Amino acid sequence: MHERFSDRARHAMALANLEASKMGHNYLAPAHLMLGLIAEGACVATEALRVLDVDLNAVRDEVCAQMRSGDGEPSPARRAHSKELKEVIALAIAEARKLHHRYVGTEHLVLGLLEHADSIPSRVLHGQGIDVPTLREKALAMLRSSADVSQDVSHSRHGDFEWVHQQELAKAFRSPMFWHTMILAVDSANRLGAGEIAPQHLLLALLRDTSNGIAALLCEKDVTIDWLRERMAADSET
Repeated sequence: MHERFSDRARHAMALANLEASKMGHNYLAPAHLMLGLIAEGACVATEALRVLDVDLNAVRDEVCAQMRSGDGEPSPARRAHSKELKEVIALAIAEARKLHHRYVGTEHLVLGLLEHADSIPSRVLHGQGIDVPTLREKALAMLRSSADVSQDVSHSRHGDFEWVHQQELAKAFRSPMFWHTMILAVDSANRLGAGEIAPQHLLLALLRDTSNGIAALLCEKDVTIDWLRERMAADSET
């Protein structure tokens, strides 16, 4: 489903999964996606909302206030999409096609959220005076000021756009699981006080995510999180 998502859109989906984990939810809903987009930061979706004088902190607080905490255990495992989120993504894809874009970016996702009248984000954004035509035009204006929207641009996080046309590089971002692993690696590095991500942090990320099957294979060879942390501690002392 996400093979045509921009890297920022994929990252927002991964962040949405983390938001669901924090709330103890074992599913992904439109509200989680809204929180993921806000957490993503400087993307077309959030920048367009800011230009329209939307208080994103207030949006986040209101969305969270309308969500009930679940009783699930925090886990990085990918969560199933709710019926409502599937509908939002379908609306986002429809927006991309309507605008003749060959990718689905954060701008399409937020439009999908706004169009889904029954979702929490739609109610919150409409409450701030935002409607679909206004947001669509503002997002398009921002894209036109940066690039020709008729082109297949893929907005790289390393440039001014959300999509850079680099097919070989894009292959690395085909699966949302890539982002789950990277986020866990960043978290592992932060917990250990590292200034940058190193290979051992990626290995820690793989061991922490029991849903990918790799952790079980490594454990068969006695490669566990505790073993790796002990080795890393020993190496840092030498």
